[in-house]
Amino acid sequence: MPKVDLERRRAPRAAVNIPIQLSPRGEAQPATLTNLSTSGLGCQFGEAITEMTLVGIDLDLPGASEPARVQGVVVRCDKIRGINPPTYEIGVFFTEMSNETRAVVMEFVEQQLSEAT
Repeated sequence: MPKVDLERRRAPRAAVNIPIQLSPRGEAQPATLTNLSTSGLGCQFGEAITEMTLVGIDLDLPGASEPARVQGVVVRCDKIRGINPPTYEIGVFFTEMSNETRAVVMEFVEQQLSEAT
């Protein structure tokens, strides 16, 4: 039987490459945003973060009038092989986001997806 690739995500997700600030212990540290949706994000980060850790995220999206502060929980942390210094792919599910920020993120994702086609 052929393998079926099912998309489990509920919200459209755009691939990006944007610097962000990730705060796993209250202190903001640089990370690279790799994908974004209204329900979560993927980023590359310089250290492992235990799953279910609450993190703060500062998003400064192109076109936004000001940076957005959101909160989420780490749902995945995988070490990327062959990269030195060690780098981890972190998946975050948003737990706290204002309606205004959600609208900005949705508009940004839709724009990225339309430019990709």
